[in-house]
Amino acid sequence: MTTQYKRFTRLIAKWPVDSNKGDRDLGKLIRDTVKRAFELSNSQDLNSEFCNQQYNSLNKLADNYYKKKYKRIRQSSATGLNTEECNIILSNEVLDYLKEENKSFFHKIFKKDLK
Repeated sequence: MTTQYKRFTRLIAKWPVDSNKGDRDLGKLIRDTVKRAFELSNSQDLNSEFCNQQYNSLNKLADNYYKKKYKRIRQSSATGLNTEECNIILSNEVLDYLKEENKSFFHKIFKKDLK
């Protein structure tokens, strides 16, 4: 179990954490999942084959294996935005703003009256 845990901690160090996304960040989710999995299991319950599969999959993603294997011709997405613009749109501030804009007209009026 300790060797598996050491491997996963080295892998976790490769994943950046984006503070703009809060609880929606993949790096944070991976850290929490690994922590929970190793806290709840003891060495007898640990399925080494499953751990190896998970580790290999996450390691390929962290090392950009698929990005290198399948080169992209264009650096834009289906929306036509580049990476930086997508990160801005997916930030918590923009999503909170969009949630506020999606509320009904009456909800906005009554909310202002209550303050």
